[in-house]
Amino acid sequence: MKLDKIAAPIHPQLSKLWVLAFVLATLLAGAGVFLQWNQLSPATAKHLLLSVQGMYIALGLAVCGLLASAYCRAVAVWALLAVTGWVGALLLVRIYEHTQVLEVAHVGMSNLYEVNLLLLFCMGALALRLFAHTHARYLIVGVLFLQALVAGFNVWLVWEGQAVPRELVPALQNLILPFHVIANFIGYGAFMVAAVASAVVLWTVRRGQQDLAKQADVIAYRAISIGFPVFTLAVLLGCIWAYQAWGGYWSWDPKETWALIVWLIYAGYLHQRLRHTTKIKVLAWWSIVGFLATLFCYLGVNMFLSGLHSYGGLGV
Repeated sequence: MKLDKIAAPIHPQLSKLWVLAFVLATLLAGAGVFLQWNQLSPATAKHLLLSVQGMYIALGLAVCGLLASAYCRAVAVWALLAVTGWVGALLLVRIYEHTQVLEVAHVGMSNLYEVNLLLLFCMGALALRLFAHTHARYLIVGVLFLQALVAGFNVWLVWEGQAVPRELVPALQNLILPFHVIANFIGYGAFMVAAVASAVVLWTVRRGQQDLAKQADVIAYRAISIGFPVFTLAVLLGCIWAYQAWGGYWSWDPKETWALIVWLIYAGYLHQRLRHTTKIKVLAWWSIVGFLATLFCYLGVNMFLSGLHSYGGLGV
């Protein structure tokens, strides 16, 4: 029994209309990208950049897809494809815009708004890959829900004036920056997908659907198996970067400390998972605790704690 059997389409005809609507919306969004791209100039106001205004479309796609997926699994798949493809386009546009509005162009990964774009893309791309053989609606809906939250947070950053491109602070002027950030957010994205699968494990175990729970557990394991080594690479690159920027590989900065906590949690998860002696319900809670630690490492440290990574918070 496949995971998508837990929720079959309710209104097949209505679901086809939703799929058509998403295709048209995606085509219109693509046309908007093309038109705005041709109109860019160095005089363009930063708050009017496509990479900023386009976040409203990303939020709309995620929310509408989340609501429409109650009717059909296919709509959820299309919505996930649309959101992921759209934010991927915004990432490319953001990099191009930096060459137009900044004195020194750089890869757009220097503030919360920009790395949230990367997180949205990594989360969606990994979910599409890991759910390829199941297209389980509740798994996809869970990822869409997280994407809607991240997109909503980015819209709030737009309202707060925190979404405009900025020059890099001295600590970020390093060739390791894009590789460290990309690896970091591939790991974050994988851990978030694993958390969604773990939530499905807990839900299906409670309903007595053990076969479905085991399948969701495998998906969570695969996600963490992807995210953990890439996140490890991000930590190692961060150590090299720290030595070049601050003269030491490790300084027990809050960001570094919480990154180590996240690493230890998922190392413990993989250790227990490979022993084949821990119940999947315990592993699911383990994964969710790891997600909460990841969330604090990503946002909580930047927004509430001070340290060498304080440039990643609000108002910078």
